[in-house]
Amino acid sequence: MSQINPTESNPILDFALNYEYPPYKDQVGTDKIVAFGDASHKCPIYVEQQPPCNDACPAGNDIRAWLTTMQQVKNKKWSMDEAYRQLWKEVSKTQPLPAVCGRVCPNPCEGSCNRNEKEGSVSINAYERWIGDYAIQNGFEHEKLTDEKRPEKIAVVGSGPAGLSCAFQLARRGYDVTIFEAFKETGGMLRYGIPAYRLPREVIDAEVAAIERMGVEIRCNTVVGKDISLDELKEKYDSVYLGIGAHKGIKLGMEGEDADNVFSGAEFLNRIHAGKSVAIGDQVVVIGGGDTAIDAARVSLRLGAKVTILYRRTRNEMPAIAPEIEEALEENVDIRFLTAPIGIVTENGRAVAVRCQRMELGEPDKSGRRRPVAVEGSEFEVPCTALIPAISQEPEWLDAERYVIGRDWLKPGKDFSLEDGVYTGGDAINLGLVCGAIGDGRKAAENIHARFTGEFPPMKEKKVIKPSEMSMEYYEDEERSERTHLAPDVRLKGGLDLEIDQGITEEQFMKEAHRCMSCGLCFDCKQCVSFCPHGTIKRFKDNPVGEVVYTKYSECEGCHLCHEICPCGYIQMGGADGL
Repeated sequence: MSQINPTESNPILDFALNYEYPPYKDQVGTDKIVAFGDASHKCPIYVEQQPPCNDACPAGNDIRAWLTTMQQVKNKKWSMDEAYRQLWKEVSKTQPLPAVCGRVCPNPCEGSCNRNEKEGSVSINAYERWIGDYAIQNGFEHEKLTDEKRPEKIAVVGSGPAGLSCAFQLARRGYDVTIFEAFKETGGMLRYGIPAYRLPREVIDAEVAAIERMGVEIRCNTVVGKDISLDELKEKYDSVYLGIGAHKGIKLGMEGEDADNVFSGAEFLNRIHAGKSVAIGDQVVVIGGGDTAIDAARVSLRLGAKVTILYRRTRNEMPAIAPEIEEALEENVDIRFLTAPIGIVTENGRAVAVRCQRMELGEPDKSGRRRPVAVEGSEFEVPCTALIPAISQEPEWLDAERYVIGRDWLKPGKDFSLEDGVYTGGDAINLGLVCGAIGDGRKAAENIHARFTGEFPPMKEKKVIKPSEMSMEYYEDEERSERTHLAPDVRLKGGLDLEIDQGITEEQFMKEAHRCMSCGLCFDCKQCVSFCPHGTIKRFKDNPVGEVVYTKYSECEGCHLCHEICPCGYIQMGGADGL
């Protein structure tokens, strides 16, 4: 059910003002009403606030809308197929890769969910995966924002999540978009950095195909800087987006790391996922604590090696996704914490051991994590048949002299531009999450569109609502739905391709939708209408914009009851004496 926010100009408000009475004499700013007719007391106003899940999502997804859409099935009298298609419209506004993100995103939205104050957050990530998979299985298509064909042509370099997102958003707006991909297949680090047991290749292929059906052309095996220059792209296209990622592994800076059996984490995963043979032997040592290190270790395990990870801090400081660490331990990957490499032992041009030193944690460094400090006299060696340093990555670009990159990365402006007509985002500017790259691509597309049209997306600053501003007792405790996973012995037998995470069921999907508290926005609980002692809160039905709630201020006595019983914090109190 839609709601009137009397502080904003909209069709609902215009209709309400002229429907039965003129309740507002004057309006000022975005959240203050100077007068309510002759009211001298505070009366209810309807103020949409930002839920913390939306605020924490780097992709900019309207998670609340995703969840509450499925709460309205009965009210809207939708069939389930109609409901799923309506949800898909909401999802694809900002997210072209929900089945991908539903598998690999570490869900910062869930950490911020207000439901954590009760029995646990909504399973947002599993919910996202479910609708993404349903859309693939049922052939749902993305909708364009316009049927008008734009005259401008856009080149996108790289088909990783940032490039795909940028191309998708531009195609929605009617642009002719061509993606230039250096590798044989699409996806960037999605395909060449994340193992198939975490992200099946058919999922990548299906969601990329849906983007292509929007009219996006993808040219693989085309290296910009070699097969075609950046200058040529700038001449042939009206704008260029650089989603080049960060595929070059950073070295340890130790003697011996150029040995034949030493591979950076990014290089190792790229070669494996490209179908190339890599001789690693039966005793692999991985250095690092991020997702690449965990992925390299678990891939090596599936290739038949015994694997040891060396990490110089403790598990609490490990930046890898927590469930991935847990699964690695379940699979008997040996993670040696507070252990730092200090040298590589080589024989006949091959690494045979890593010299290590015990560490202890000191004061926090710039990252906020406690700095590892060496323990004197604690040196020892760990033998290896292959060594995989996975300490970080950086962009690799053949036109390196054109922009500042390497350890300094690409440095765009606030509009994601490097120069007039050239934009960038994703891992090319900073190593981050897949959802963050998707958000970067969308924002760059919006700025590219604004460059040609002057149409910038509206900036709506909303206050993030806290649990203390809601009536949390209204919501019943309901156990969170968890994904199912294959047991360690089963998943290891399946090799590199057997997906471990089995997701949630349709029943769990619906349950999670109803666990959403719709923080800061009406979800049609009807509490205010039912409990208003004077009947001043009304519901419009015979109007051109759908059912809405409004307050008849000429009869409101300012008892505040509607505000007190509003579960989600949408009803605030305002009046002649201000908020």
